[in-house]
Amino acid sequence: MQSFLYAALGDSTGVGVGARDGRGGYVARLYARLSAHTPEASLLNLCASGATSRAVVQSQLPRATSRTPALATVFVGINDLIQGVAPETFAENLEHVATSLARIGTRALFCTLPDLAYAPAAVYFTRALGVQRRAFETRTLAFNQRIGDSARRHGHALADLFTISLADRAHFFSDDGFHPSAHGYDELAATLWPQLVSLLPREATA
Repeated sequence: MQSFLYAALGDSTGVGVGARDGRGGYVARLYARLSAHTPEASLLNLCASGATSRAVVQSQLPRATSRTPALATVFVGINDLIQGVAPETFAENLEHVATSLARIGTRALFCTLPDLAYAPAAVYFTRALGVQRRAFETRTLAFNQRIGDSARRHGHALADLFTISLADRAHFFSDDGFHPSAHGYDELAATLWPQLVSLLPREATA
């Protein structure tokens, strides 16, 4: 069985901001499962706190493609959303990521954005955007449409995190009311794991 590389591209959720159990974010938790499933797997976690889709294109993607990972996860857009990046600009960045990974044969799992209008801290970032909850959800759906379009266009897998209800689930969030808690990261990794396994090279599941 040949070794293969898992590369993670994204923002602070890939780093583990908000977790207090010392196990990192969803990337570390996915990799723990992956290592137990396939010991030959290695990890290149390029996620960075505060990263936008532009940062992924400029800083993370070149490092990932230079290593030609067999597997990748792409979870970015929340910072774009909060900073008021236009959906069209976000779409251009996501398209570049999706195209580049497909070109080198990387099997990628793209994640839509969760409905953070129900996060405890939602009142602060809705004020920052100058929109109400319903408008914030509409904007999130516009971003998610772009994510889905790029993923499907280039044959990548798609995890729809928007459909996971976060209403009345304060335990999903850390004390800052925005980033996931350790429990939230556990749930996120558990949600993504089946789709990640489906992308493993055949020899890695033998």
